[in-house]
Amino acid sequence: MEKPYTIEFEDRDDYIWVLVAGEKLTAEISAQYWNEIAERCAMSNVDRVLIEKDFKIPVGPEEMVLMAENLSKVLPHGKVAFIDRRQHGAINELGKKLARNREVLFQVFEYVGEAQKWLLVN
Repeated sequence: MEKPYTIEFEDRDDYIWVLVAGEKLTAEISAQYWNEIAERCAMSNVDRVLIEKDFKIPVGPEEMVLMAENLSKVLPHGKVAFIDRRQHGAINELGKKLARNREVLFQVFEYVGEAQKWLLVN
């Protein structure tokens, strides 16, 4: 069965870079790719992720709640630097707040350089 998204990984010095893309994001799709990311983190023995997301159609608030709950379970001590290539700002800010409320270190960025600095400094 073909996945409804594409995913690329790159192990970097102290974190994993991920690009995930697709047509329409759902909480179910998010759970699938976060499970893959968590497995990769475990294999690489890192808990820091720089994720670039490129979905044309974002989720709504209800699904974002489910996504944050899943993230806190699969990467409970993770640190996530997040870039949305489609700039779905309002829903990403909600995701950040929801993730932080579940004690996941999560920050939204516009540029990779900023995200890398934050991941490596904090």
